[in-house]
Amino acid sequence: MSDSENMGFLLISEGGDGLGLALRLKAEGHKTSMWIRDPMLEGRGEGLVEKGNAPDFTPVVIADCTGSGALLDTYRDADALTFGGSQIADKLESDRKYASSIMKECGIKQPQAKSFNSWEDASHFVESQDDSTRLVFKPEGHHSGNLPSYVSYDRTDMLHMLEHYKTIIGEAEAEFILQEFISGTCISSEGWFSKDHFIKPFNHTFERKQFLNDDLGPSGGCTGNVVWACLEDECPLCENLLRLEDFLTEVSYNGPIDINSVVSKVGEAYALEFTPRFGYDAFPTFLYGLFDGSFGEFVWDCARGAAGDTMPLRKGYAAGVRISTPPWPSEDFESKKGLPIGNLRFKDLERFYPYEVSLQEDNFITSGGVGIIGVAVGYSENSIDEAFEEAYKLCKKIRLPDMQYRTDLAEQFKSDLRRVSRYLTLNV
Repeated sequence: MSDSENMGFLLISEGGDGLGLALRLKAEGHKTSMWIRDPMLEGRGEGLVEKGNAPDFTPVVIADCTGSGALLDTYRDADALTFGGSQIADKLESDRKYASSIMKECGIKQPQAKSFNSWEDASHFVESQDDSTRLVFKPEGHHSGNLPSYVSYDRTDMLHMLEHYKTIIGEAEAEFILQEFISGTCISSEGWFSKDHFIKPFNHTFERKQFLNDDLGPSGGCTGNVVWACLEDECPLCENLLRLEDFLTEVSYNGPIDINSVVSKVGEAYALEFTPRFGYDAFPTFLYGLFDGSFGEFVWDCARGAAGDTMPLRKGYAAGVRISTPPWPSEDFESKKGLPIGNLRFKDLERFYPYEVSLQEDNFITSGGVGIIGVAVGYSENSIDEAFEEAYKLCKKIRLPDMQYRTDLAEQFKSDLRRVSRYLTLNV
């Protein structure tokens, strides 16, 4: 950004999830400030990055999560340069009916689904199904994103879970979807869009949400992932992204957008939902493992509408392992603040994406929150195994009281890759 010495970046964040991005931009030599809006999490990054919402430079404004769309649109209306975040992006993630309508308009196949505002109507619907029918419960409205989806084992199980969710959500706020369960393998496919075109290559992600090995325990949103650039000449998952091009151009979309899909055993891809933002923890793994260049320059070009057709991604696999402490994956209680993070050095921040981390007298400590400390990232040009070997080396190096992470991720993702490659006959 040599032609604009006063240019920098302002990250608008609900909970500080963009801390690792802020550190990457800072390491590249860009002026960077971060505004964390949640008081409980504003301690993230203390001593590591400038804080505030009024930096003394002209910023490119970046939203690192959903929920700041109206604010980002206000910046755009004032002719500020922005990247990511918009009311359209918020709606694509939080309003499943709207997202489904966009998929339908763009010719993207989805599982059958039915919306409900009545527990009684939903129960009657489930009772009309076969005994072995499996359905997915997906909360809508302000419960979307706050309550996890649930995949039933059979009809009876879903009836029991409807009664359970009724006690949580209540009668008056019933708003949810029951979706057909598709047996297969889940995979996310992401494209980066700037003004009127996608920037290739696209990338794919496998992730695990369950807290314990072998996919046991509660969902934590993400416990690990593997990301790689798609270099296929023909990929049905990437073709679904391309179907969004006219819509994204019409709404002046600028940033990453992901379609989470399930690929059935007969090779049919069903789109489940959008992620129109930086993904947890796929983006940390993508940024620290695959992106090979100045991310600040890339974002600045996108914000100005001057991005080219290609982005610098390395071949091979990037692996991410989430490191946490109790009480996570529960977010009902606060984690301990001020725990020393031993053996973590500044040079490790090239492959450790921090979340709840701050600096105190040149020592890294936990900043408090819910216990999501960061993501250890590894890369290999050759294999998923080698990528996770690098990530786990960092996990084993770090000394942190009550540290938690999964140890079976490489095997899980190799199995996923074999299945999807077989279903779609991809050359990976």
